[in-house]
Amino acid sequence: MAVRSLLALVLALPIAACVSFAPTFDATIYDRLSAANSSLAKLETAIETKAPGKLRYSDAEGYYIDALAEIGEAQDVADRRPAYLSGQPSAEAARLSAANIKSCREAIEFSRTTFKESGQAVRTLDDLSTVRNTCAIPKTMEGMLK
Repeated sequence: MAVRSLLALVLALPIAACVSFAPTFDATIYDRLSAANSSLAKLETAIETKAPGKLRYSDAEGYYIDALAEIGEAQDVADRRPAYLSGQPSAEAARLSAANIKSCREAIEFSRTTFKESGQAVRTLDDLSTVRNTCAIPKTMEGMLK
């Protein structure tokens, strides 16, 4: 019996140590990132269904605004997480997660600005795919914390 207890302790310690290097899962961050991804998917669908015509910026703007609002909410929560984890190993992972969310926001904003200034280009769907992939990174990171 003592051997089992000792074995359980030996196996549990490395697992516990690994867990301390990651922040806890935050449903708000994950849900907001999922909602932003959904808005971007709707924008892609709107562009695809308009083909061979082009979608006007005024028809795309709502999708961009929704995605930016959702990312903004995720960013607000993610930016606070490293502060309350200060001094803990998981603070760095939280900082990286917040940085990836910021990259997602910047990608959406760049795509929005380009669409607004130049209209729908031949590469717009490819650009949106890249934006969605950029935004999938922090969503996947957060989902791995479940």
